[in-house]
Amino acid sequence: MNGLIKLSIKQPIAVAAFIFLIIAFGIVALKKIPIQMTPDIDKPVLQVRVSWPGASPEDVEREVVTRLELAVVSLSGVENVESDSRFGSARVTLTYSLGQDMDIALIQLLSKVASIDGLPSEARRPTVRTSNSDDSPISRLAMVQLPNSKVEDLGSLGDFVEFQIIEKLSRIEGISEITFRGGQKKELRVALDTQKLAEFSISVPVILEALRASSAQVTAGEIIEGKRSYSLRAEAISYTPETAKNIILRSEVDEEGRLVNIKLEDVAKIFMSYKKPTSFRRMNGQDAITFAVIREPNSNVVEIINNLKIEIKKLNEGVLAENGLVLKNVYDETIYINAPLH
Repeated sequence: MNGLIKLSIKQPIAVAAFIFLIIAFGIVALKKIPIQMTPDIDKPVLQVRVSWPGASPEDVEREVVTRLELAVVSLSGVENVESDSRFGSARVTLTYSLGQDMDIALIQLLSKVASIDGLPSEARRPTVRTSNSDDSPISRLAMVQLPNSKVEDLGSLGDFVEFQIIEKLSRIEGISEITFRGGQKKELRVALDTQKLAEFSISVPVILEALRASSAQVTAGEIIEGKRSYSLRAEAISYTPETAKNIILRSEVDEEGRLVNIKLEDVAKIFMSYKKPTSFRRMNGQDAITFAVIREPNSNVVEIINNLKIEIKKLNEGVLAENGLVLKNVYDETIYINAPLH
């Protein structure tokens, strides 16, 4: 110890330089190392999600999950496959071995999912997510109405929430996913008249097939020009009641030899409505729409929350204020992160 003290006295410049380096490395580490409540552990996990509106958990498991599991279980590096079948949706979570190159695993999974066939025609194409929906949110938000609100039903704001709130908040760097509960989206409803169906001898499967065909994309061919080729696709999408009522179910010849088209409006009422809510959220006695914010791995929680608060303030002073709504941060992980630092 005495030798170290004597060396420090004899070499003051070297000691000062060494202390300066320690301070410099500390400042760099403070700025670069993510500040978060728990250590960041990169989970070798990928998740496949499928939506099948209206299907029971049993049907989802039998028609969707079973096919997905058979397709992905043979992928290299997969150690465990877990599935979760719910009303109208399914999730298949793949856990890979440690050291697995997740970029390659993602490409292989996307290729395998794209080649899956035999799924129900009413089900949407599977999507692959790199974030696990079971990850703990770093922030939870709630949107409620103000006394001067122009909104009659908070549950009818599904489209508004997705395009005016989710889309803007998702752009914040470091946010992987934002989920929300409580707002319902619009949907086209077809109320069948059973008496008219019997008169025209039309079954429900015929109507389902006509609706499917009306919104299908059809490959019309290919144009080759020199070294380039262009694929042609024809679309016939019916989103509104005005266009849906003209969908032809069947064509037949009447007694006078004229061609008669039986349309959807002849056997059903078509109107726009909102999806039936599957859950309800309330905050302090008020109906609410709740949000969960999930971050990307290796991101700075404090920086994300600060940027999130700035964006929330802009929304509250802008489009939300115009509609008598307010977005509140009801859970903030930085409160627990900053507490030990003060």
